[in-house]
Amino acid sequence: MPERLAPIIEVRGLGKAFVQGDHRLSVLDGVDFYAEEGEFVSIIGPSGCGKSTLLNIIAGLDEPTSGTLEIHGAEAPDRLGTVGYMQQKDLLLPWRNVMGNAVLGLELQGVSKREARLRADSLMDQFGLRGFEDQYPNALSGGMRQRAAFLRTVLADQEVFLLDEPFGALDALNRSQIHEWLLGLWQELNKTIVMVTHDVDEAIFLSDRVYVMTARPGAMKLVAPTELPRPRRLEMVTSPAFVSLKAKLLSTIREESDQGMSGGSA
Repeated sequence: MPERLAPIIEVRGLGKAFVQGDHRLSVLDGVDFYAEEGEFVSIIGPSGCGKSTLLNIIAGLDEPTSGTLEIHGAEAPDRLGTVGYMQQKDLLLPWRNVMGNAVLGLELQGVSKREARLRADSLMDQFGLRGFEDQYPNALSGGMRQRAAFLRTVLADQEVFLLDEPFGALDALNRSQIHEWLLGLWQELNKTIVMVTHDVDEAIFLSDRVYVMTARPGAMKLVAPTELPRPRRLEMVTSPAFVSLKAKLLSTIREESDQGMSGGSA
């Protein structure tokens, strides 16, 4: 078995519990996870298993109760702001146009408005937003809003992007189109992407590896390499390899969902 590269992100035995009054709620317990440079990794699992909590911890928005988290082989207590994080909602500011939303992160980093706009302008064509720079979020389609939000994330210029259900609000046609677009952009940018999703097809189509989490408290029950050739094409979703892996992942999720029916959400 080939030796794997040193991961950009690695968590070992990671646990997270919240205290609510005199009650202790365990959300994550003994999570082992890694992502190597340039990988696209997805995390799926039953509702409430702690997927978003794990991303929040990696992003530095929360701290683990136990276990270790390393970035580039070293513990990173001050990791907030060192990874790009696109959460479930696009979080575009309604009073800022596309350009204004795109450069917001750069402005917060202290980049001048002129430099920030030049950087954003250089990517407008790749993100399919040319000609819409002056439009406000309420005038954009769902897919365009997601691309604008992802542009803001990319402009932060981090090595790692965390995506939390980024396409959940899109219809099937828009999702399939944006999947192919995202894969092309990811290969061009050569970034590491970790994505949480409820969509098994999406996880397989986009990823190099798919993690399946247990019911709460969440841990990793299964790690499955996709082993599909790249570049990916939409017709692959009917291939025997795709269908077989999908059946395996769905079966694992159903097992955990049945066990966790009495649990809450996280």
